Amino acid sequence: MSALSTPRPDGGKSPESFWLQAFREVLESTDVDDDTDFFDAGGHSLLIPKLLLCYESLSGWRPPIRLVFEFSSPRELEAESVVLQGRR
Repeated sequence: MSALSTPRPDGGKSPESFWLQAFREVLESTDVDDDTDFFDAGGHSLLIPKLLLCYESLSGWRPPIRLVFEFSSPRELEAESVVLQGRR
């Protein structure tokens, strides 16, 4: 099972990344998509620890805080998370 996707009962993967799920929970919006910028959508530096904790609870991996400042969309964060975890 990949740390970046949600398992489904049929053994497949959910199309929603853990980053996307975390964004939606923390920003309290279902309008968030893979290209939503965290800061443009109302996120701010005080919400980043909450975002990282949410992501960690879903994935089992706690990314560095700087990641959200460097990559601010779920798509970018997922790609960089794969690189940082050494998975391709």
